Amino acid sequence: MARKLDWENAFKDANKVSLAIRTSLAGYIAKGIALCGKQLVEDARTAFDLGFTFTQGNMDATVFLYLIKAIALFNASRHKEAMIRVDQLSADPSADPLACGVVVASLRVQLGTSALNGARHTEAIEHLTAAVKASTFLAKSAAPAACEAFTVLFGWDIEALWETSNRQLILALLGAGRLGEAFESYRFAMNASDEATKTSLHSWILSESYQ
Repeated sequence: MARKLDWENAFKDANKVSLAIRTSLAGYIAKGIALCGKQLVEDARTAFDLGFTFTQGNMDATVFLYLIKAIALFNASRHKEAMIRVDQLSADPSADPLACGVVVASLRVQLGTSALNGARHTEAIEHLTAAVKASTFLAKSAAPAACEAFTVLFGWDIEALWETSNRQLILALLGAGRLGEAFESYRFAMNASDEATKTSLHSWILSESYQ
């Protein structure tokens, strides 16, 4: 229901079905996401905070819930707050760097794409450069299994995240008239990527050149 943006039914499912049967981490995550979708951010914070009582000192579970909370806040248009939370967590050596990288890159791509669509090229380049940096580990590796939850909850295409970050950065650089940097960005992406991504990027850049 949340992925359909049907927040009312998502909330009912979480509150009256999941949590009414048995309180759980998954139930509070679902409730927090639904409340953020309904723009009831303070209530959502309470739901997520209750969820932390189920992590029982498990660092991976705590980091995962913290990231989910940040994403939900981002989706409720609390972009600045969400990015501060994620950036701070990414700097913590005890946090999972791969999960943090996926979240940083995914949110930065959204911000960068929004800026690009608004012709705010400098802003777009800043966000998309950060997205490329955060997702470089995906250039030749599959997404970590733990990150599948982000696809389930939010519909993210993590397998395409590295390529998407690079494509959008190249478009932003071209839009800003920074042709040399756009070429260097393309060359970097090609050198860093696996063969399948290289083929896809090459085909894409050829199609762009003919438009």
